[in-house]
Amino acid sequence: MGIMRNVSILGLLAGVATLAGCGGGSTSSVATNGTGRAAVLLTDSPREDYAHIWATIYDVELVPSSGSNVVLYDSAAGTQIDLKTLRDATGQRFSFLGSAAIPNGTYTGVRITIGSTMQLFQNGTAVGNPLPVDSSVPVDSSGKPIITVTFRSAKTLGTGTTNLIVDVDLAHFVIKNSKVIPAIVKGLETGINDATRHNDGDYQGTVRALSGTAPVLTFTLTKGDSTTVTVVTTASSAIYGYGTLANASIVEVNGTLDPTTQNLVATQIEICPSGSGGVPSDISSPRAAGTASSLDATAGSFTLTISRSHGFTPSQTTLNVITSRSTNFVADGGLTITQAAYFAALAATPDTAVVGSYDSGTNTLTATTVKITNHALDGGWEHGQHGFREGIDEHNWGHPHH
Repeated sequence: MGIMRNVSILGLLAGVATLAGCGGGSTSSVATNGTGRAAVLLTDSPREDYAHIWATIYDVELVPSSGSNVVLYDSAAGTQIDLKTLRDATGQRFSFLGSAAIPNGTYTGVRITIGSTMQLFQNGTAVGNPLPVDSSVPVDSSGKPIITVTFRSAKTLGTGTTNLIVDVDLAHFVIKNSKVIPAIVKGLETGINDATRHNDGDYQGTVRALSGTAPVLTFTLTKGDSTTVTVVTTASSAIYGYGTLANASIVEVNGTLDPTTQNLVATQIEICPSGSGGVPSDISSPRAAGTASSLDATAGSFTLTISRSHGFTPSQTTLNVITSRSTNFVADGGLTITQAAYFAALAATPDTAVVGSYDSGTNTLTATTVKITNHALDGGWEHGQHGFREGIDEHNWGHPHH
């Protein structure tokens, strides 16, 4: 068996700092011939004076003692994340960003590229306060702040699997002159092997090396930044969308990382339509997920309390969502349903994901797709499974692969 390591990101920086539908830079090289793998996961330390702190993560790279950085995660659009979701009353939670093959070698630190503005919500406020990252933080050529964290001692990596745990230390964020000075401290491994401590996420890419017999399948997901992750399905994974899951399919996977195997365990897989490179027209459209309230089935509208967003940084804790006759209404398993059936399901299961066009002036998303997300049916890695969710029909699973 390979060696599995959890490596915490060390050191305080003194004065430096996915969703409904099929979804959507660094110049460093991506390792393709490594002898091991490294995954990067975010976590957080506590801070009590803010209810939400939204940040955008664009790039995470391992810094070797010599040669090019190794990209573990890279997204031109970035990943918007509420850093407060990385901890709850029980302790720290984990959010998987990305992973890559890494060559055996000595690594001295990690480089993280973030958005130039953070959206902070003080306790009891529904509207955020957008604060820029302090100018003391270095920036790249496009003006994005870069945080380089040097390990206290160089680490030899590249054998087996390594989990890099980045603790965004909100407790030591400095708010000064209406600017943010972020901090990163040592991340703890407490709870990392507990599936319930991992936040789910959405990951888009191309299916390669599909194998197994349904419902237990395995494939390599090649993402847009050329990094890869192994995806596994279980009897509780829902597979739906356009056609059959097959090699070269463009898919969006919702799931959580098993840090022991570094497999992405799929809760749902949506198969995107073919044509135009398999990319649907809404690939870059804003999207959000959360809990619905103030349902108005007649008007086709509701209020979404946001837990995840992509393509925009929430300026308020809630979002106005408007649907129409042209909106695609989707049940939890992937079946297209009527507007009436969607709102009936939403009344019983308020968790939902939405995608469409966002108007920041009115804080309104006009939805092209809305989808029920019943987390009570989500399975957990290779254990604790719930009832099998077959998607639109059994054909989405495809034929057995060996």
